Amino acid sequence: MSLCGVCHLDSKKHSKKLWVLHQQTQFCTFCQKSGSEHSEKLWEMHKLAAEKGRYCPDHHKEEKLYPLTVGLAKTGIARVCTLNADSSYDKELIPIIMSCTECSLYLGGTEEDYADILDGMCLKCFREMIGQTDV
Repeated sequence: MSLCGVCHLDSKKHSKKLWVLHQQTQFCTFCQKSGSEHSEKLWEMHKLAAEKGRYCPDHHKEEKLYPLTVGLAKTGIARVCTLNADSSYDKELIPIIMSCTECSLYLGGTEEDYADILDGMCLKCFREMIGQTDV
């Protein structure tokens, strides 16, 4: 019997994937948080968003990812596209943002953090789905 240092459960109550995730110090490419702060579903959702966002439809290839902080917002990631311009202006940073599975609007920071619970929906669509229409 060995206890998980993250959630203090027995190793038999974890799936193999979650046990490995809790024992390693992996960092999420999408939100830069450690793997122990993610559920399996959230880890997969963030991984998929980063993989999809990495592909550039203009150049038909996968581009490099860089951390990006706009103003006082939390740090996210951006795809770096190389343009045919002067050497000092030849890079464009395109932010990678998750979108709602229902209405396709972009998710905010809180919605990205709880995407596994909200099933990839924005708060508005989630409230409509569960029937919570009162203010």
